[in-house]
Amino acid sequence: MGNNKKKVTGIIRVYSRKARDQIVGIGSEFFNEAGIADCAEDVFACVDELIKNAVKANYKFLLIMDRIQEDLIRDNPGRDADDIKRQTYDIIKDKKMFDRIASRIVSSEEISQTVREILNQESQQLSIKNRSYDEHRAVTAEERASIGTLDKLTRIRTEMKERDIKILLKIEYDGDFIYIEVTNTAPIMTQDMNRIHEKRDEYRQYRMEGREYEFFINNIDTSDSGFGLGYAKIDSFLTSMGLDADRSISIISANNTTVMLSIPVSALRERMG
Repeated sequence: MGNNKKKVTGIIRVYSRKARDQIVGIGSEFFNEAGIADCAEDVFACVDELIKNAVKANYKFLLIMDRIQEDLIRDNPGRDADDIKRQTYDIIKDKKMFDRIASRIVSSEEISQTVREILNQESQQLSIKNRSYDEHRAVTAEERASIGTLDKLTRIRTEMKERDIKILLKIEYDGDFIYIEVTNTAPIMTQDMNRIHEKRDEYRQYRMEGREYEFFINNIDTSDSGFGLGYAKIDSFLTSMGLDADRSISIISANNTTVMLSIPVSALRERMG
């Protein structure tokens, strides 16, 4: 991670406990400098959710992209591979076309199921990596062999490297606000963005009625890869800090998807009193 006084940027390729500890360690320096160190834990619980959501979104996008390319190959026998690749990227850049084709793929294919299978394999890999990290040792040959059997995860990680799909993290402090940006270098489907807004609205309604706990009980099911639920958790953290969730989080979607947390320093200093 490149670091200067007020800004740090980094790339997250595997979100292990080691990576999380590094992010929290570097990020906490900003909160200490701003005089709101007590808020760092809750804010980084939000960042944790954002990164996990970005991981899921990137896996889903890659699976959709693969299917678009496969369909083009099937429908255009004999066409040059570079032409197919170009046409695939043209579809992805055209938001309306991408939404239409991706929606059809998601509704007719087991994309969500495959994402879950990849996440399960990732969980197995991370439990091995996290154990070796906690025990301050290298991964053993046996553990490496076990990781080698995680075929779906290996395949999608290789593809992520080839297509340069990654998660970018930026933390910035300007004296008034700490800004934390999480960007995944892939577009999000409009229906997934709508689901995020719907879940946030639903959570807000429950909270206003004093039934916040019921929202989370009713949303334990994480089918559709849990899109939206992570954002409700973030809203819960921000609200419990006394912040306006709508003003503190913004989602910008184009060819990339960027979520920015804006943490008002003086308001939190006053609240901590």
